[in-house]
Order: sequence, then C-alpha cells, then structure tokens
Amino acid sequence: MSEPLQFPDFPKPQVRVTLWEGRGKPVEQEIRDRLTSEGYGVVKWNSEGATGYGPHAHIYPETMWVIEGSVTVALPTDGRLIELLPGDRIEIPQGVLHAVVAGAEGAAYLLATR
Repeated sequence: MSEPLQFPDFPKPQVRVTLWEGRGKPVEQEIRDRLTSEGYGVVKWNSEGATGYGPHAHIYPETMWVIEGSVTVALPTDGRLIELLPGDRIEIPQGVLHAVVAGAEGAAYLLATR
C-alpha cells in the first residue's frame, strides 16, 4: 500500500507595514509618483470618520498609503489591529483577510495595485 501524498507546506503570506520616516507630512503627488514608478495603478480614496469595510480579501495584492487622518487595519486571521498614520504604508498580499476603518476624523489614502 502506498503512502498518502503530502500536501506541500506553503509559506503564509506576510503583511508588511512601513512607518513614515520622512520630514513633515507626506506629499500626495510624491507618493503617487513613487507608487507609479514601482508599477502600481493608484487611486485616491477618502473615508469619513469611523467608516470602513468589513473583512474581505482580494485576488491581487494591495498597498495602502495614508495621506491624511488615520486608518485601522484589522487582520482577523492573526488577531491584529494596525493603526496607520499619515505617511504609513501597508502591503497586503493577495488572499489575506482584512478590514479597514477610518479614524474619528476620517482619512485620505492612496490604494495601489498591480
């Protein structure tokens, strides 16, 4: 009798957060230019305070770069909440379950995909 086939052990996709280290506030056009040069399609998104999107996943990787306000990203599978402030960037791999809620004052951010 042969042994059962083993399912391959795939690495878990990792969410990557980069905190703002620039001087002053982020400049939207500079960030848009940088993302575009990295091969992303970019759109600006504005969210009113305390509004957002429940848990969902995408068939593509998504990058979010906060321009104004704050955003909390929930990663239910990991039990993590990540608060992003102006200039902070999060890269969410395809298929990763996440939710997004703008801070009390709302938020403006760039969403980038490739």
